[in-house]
Amino acid sequence: MFSMTSSIHAELISFWSEEGSIEKTMLYDDFDAVVTGMAPLAQYAKQKKYAAYMQIDDGLDIKGVVLFTILFDKSGYPENGWNIPLDSLLEVAGFGPDLGKGPIRLSCRSQCAISWHAPRLWNPVMDSADNTFVQLQKALPDACSRLGIRPSKVAAVAAAARKNPSTSLSFTATGIPVLTDAALQAASYNQSQKLQELEQKIQDLTLRLQATVAEKEEQINLQSYVHQQQLDILQTQNMKLVEQNKNLKNQQSTQQERLDALNSQVSSLSGIEDSLRQERAIHQKQLQELQLALSAAGEQKNEIATLLTNKDEEYQTRISRLKQEHLLSLDKRLEEEASRYLLSLKSLNAEIDELKETITQLEQQLEQEKQTHNQEQEASADDFLVKLESLGMNFVVYHAGVGNLSVPVVDLVIYLQNPTAYVAQKCLVTETHYRQWLQHYESPRCTAPIGEGQCCNARLIRTDSPSRFVVGQSDRCARHQGADTAIINVLKFN
Repeated sequence: MFSMTSSIHAELISFWSEEGSIEKTMLYDDFDAVVTGMAPLAQYAKQKKYAAYMQIDDGLDIKGVVLFTILFDKSGYPENGWNIPLDSLLEVAGFGPDLGKGPIRLSCRSQCAISWHAPRLWNPVMDSADNTFVQLQKALPDACSRLGIRPSKVAAVAAAARKNPSTSLSFTATGIPVLTDAALQAASYNQSQKLQELEQKIQDLTLRLQATVAEKEEQINLQSYVHQQQLDILQTQNMKLVEQNKNLKNQQSTQQERLDALNSQVSSLSGIEDSLRQERAIHQKQLQELQLALSAAGEQKNEIATLLTNKDEEYQTRISRLKQEHLLSLDKRLEEEASRYLLSLKSLNAEIDELKETITQLEQQLEQEKQTHNQEQEASADDFLVKLESLGMNFVVYHAGVGNLSVPVVDLVIYLQNPTAYVAQKCLVTETHYRQWLQHYESPRCTAPIGEGQCCNARLIRTDSPSRFVVGQSDRCARHQGADTAIINVLKFN
């Protein structure tokens, strides 16, 4: 079969932009490096590109085209599994349009010899404005010039001969025309072109014949496989039916054995029933004899019951007597133990009184020591604080309601003993009132109880001054205040 690779001068890959024009053309070897993962096309990352694989001859004319699509990943490499054999598709491709030197080879989505590659191909645009092949022909010269692809000398001579046919003849002195070497080469080139076209047609017909034979063989193999599968299924079903038949026969023999065993059991049970009837008659006789013996034993039973009743009365009498004797002895022992415990209790109470007096004396002594120690500490602290005050130092603390509060040295001890009471006095309220206001100041919410240990907890407007805080009003929402209080608050806000 004729192979186009024998006349291939170069292989190129062209990419289309989103606007529909060719934006990049590169050598097939460079594209192969991209496909094998050696050099990515970063500018095409995460893009699906429409491209064309071209084979050009030594005269820089297009011999064949494969229109394919390719998807690039985020790094600019082709997607996993992209393996379109472009040159193989072109070898078995059908004819396309005539671009000046006869029909080219074309493999596209609607004309693909290998069907499973068709989804990754695309059909050319044949309109006059955006004709795909016109775009390829226009972009080809610049791409060849940029990539350093030049036509061969033979092709250049043939092209020149085609452009200047008058130079193909020369004349002798007598005026007889003679073919020049260029004309002979052009004729030889035309014959080779015709031979190539004939060989191409023979190759194409042979390929189609092989494809048809392969398709038929595939269909025959598929039908053979289906028939073999059906035969296997039938054989399996037959084997299952034979096995079920065997099982049914085994079950039938087992049921027959069970039936024989049941028949033998029935015959044996009839014999057992006769023996039981005989035993029943014997038992009835024995029962009559036992009833006579029980009537005689009933009289003996009455005598024994009388004796048991007499013994029970004697036992109850002895028990009552023993209980009385035990209670008397127990009372005597309790009185003796009580008197002994009273004496020990009196002695323990006396010891406890002595210990209480001793503890009281020790507590008094400890209190005196504490007062003495506190007085000494206060005296030394007062002297130290007086020195600090003489140096111009002030003691300032911050409390909600009064802000920054200056504490004199004379009031420092009082402040340290109870800071809250000291601040409440400065705010002209009681300590309890100040604590209630401080709780409201930190969390201004309604504290009205609503049952089950819960309160209303509605947000309120904070009262900034303790003296203006009224318990039961300032810490209640309008819904849980009295009618008069709610009216007063409304008037205040107005």
